Amino acid sequence: MKLLLISANRERFPDPIYPLGAAYVASAAKRAGHNVRTWDLMWEPNPPDALLKDIRGNPPDAVALSFRNLDNAAYPLTRNYLPSYRQLARDIRSALPSLSIPLILGGSAFSLLPDLLLEELGGDYGIAGEGEESFPLLLEALGGCRPLDDIPGLVRKNKTGSPAILTPPFFRTHPSPLLKSTAPDRDMFDLPRYMREGRTANIQTKRGCAFRCTYCTYPLLEGGSFRLRPAGDVVEELEELVKKKGIRSFFIVDSVFNAPPDHAQDVCEQIIRKRLKIRWSCYTTPSGLTRSLLETMKKAGCDGIELGTDSAEGGTLTGLGKSFSVSQMISAASWCRSLSLPVCHTLIFGGPGETPASVRETLRTVDETHPTAVVAMSGIRIYPDTPLAHMAESRGLIQNRKQYLDPVFYIEPGMEDFLTNTLLSFAQPRGNWILPGITVPFRPVTQKLIRRAGYTRPLWHLLQYAPFKDRIYRDR
Repeated sequence: MKLLLISANRERFPDPIYPLGAAYVASAAKRAGHNVRTWDLMWEPNPPDALLKDIRGNPPDAVALSFRNLDNAAYPLTRNYLPSYRQLARDIRSALPSLSIPLILGGSAFSLLPDLLLEELGGDYGIAGEGEESFPLLLEALGGCRPLDDIPGLVRKNKTGSPAILTPPFFRTHPSPLLKSTAPDRDMFDLPRYMREGRTANIQTKRGCAFRCTYCTYPLLEGGSFRLRPAGDVVEELEELVKKKGIRSFFIVDSVFNAPPDHAQDVCEQIIRKRLKIRWSCYTTPSGLTRSLLETMKKAGCDGIELGTDSAEGGTLTGLGKSFSVSQMISAASWCRSLSLPVCHTLIFGGPGETPASVRETLRTVDETHPTAVVAMSGIRIYPDTPLAHMAESRGLIQNRKQYLDPVFYIEPGMEDFLTNTLLSFAQPRGNWILPGITVPFRPVTQKLIRRAGYTRPLWHLLQYAPFKDRIYRDR
């Protein structure tokens, strides 16, 4: 089958992100014997005239659209991507020479609202959840070689015209503590350009998350337990990217890298054993983080962590469903500082039970940890089927599932103006506090200049240097 797979993501803040999920799926379809072409809208103008011309001149047997995010998850400076997705789907449909050519939808954004988005975007089929196993099965079924009924995560219109999810996602129909996934063919998309523009390659060591944060979608998208790639497979992929692609800077895109700790330890020890001269950073949680593991991570090339702090006030942490205490966060930050390991705290303000006192407590406590940088969000994006969504629905804040098609945020009543004013007044004199939803991000030209100069670390690292404070992430 001639397949055209399109990555629809255009978001370049803070850096363009290589479409790893789409590459996994495209590679799986290619291994199954299909003729796969890809288009990446990250580098295309809007509307993507060249893509539409290509579809008209070389029509495929099927078109697959991968959607990474519904929006930028920031408030009040929210960017909703759904209108552009609607237009893209209409343009592609009009460019196809026949209505019989199926439009297949997928990706993490689609998987959050698969029933509604299939209808909203006019898709014929969709895959909810990871697609390496399910997508080739769907292509096989469309070729008449198997039935549709037992394909994990398949979404299609039923006889009445409304979409229905026929089966749960693959990770639920095939539960396993191990992630048996072949490394993707990075040549499916323009990896060299991503390295020029963003300087970092992304890689997974696991999928899923065993934690129960009230707002988080990882358990919905990847499963409510950790599914671990064998450490040897991870390091083999790293080694191949180093030797064949010349890449030495990575970001580990797991929900959290340091859980379970023995798996993180194993990955690090194998990197050390292979003597890979690489630089990498990752998401971490204070829960279960130890100085010993941080030491091993640094020895393996870790040069910074993004610490999922969320809050530094006990009641707010409980309201967010966090699995660690304030003292654990302080210890983790202290160990990083003693190891000269840069730390960026990520904070969320305005959640259930948040008060002016809890906000001030978090600001004071986090500031006292002397962070390299802080990313602070005002308001929490509510995603369907999360505990936060269930609470919002029970309080009447969300009355119809279709409301989730547009960005909707939770902010504790009466806190909105206080949060905006308090965060701005606290962040401005410090310069290393980033407020993506409140202040305009730095101009794209600034990011391009830094990356073209060869800087490979996450941009927040620069905020430890006085000349960059208050100049990169906020235009004044």
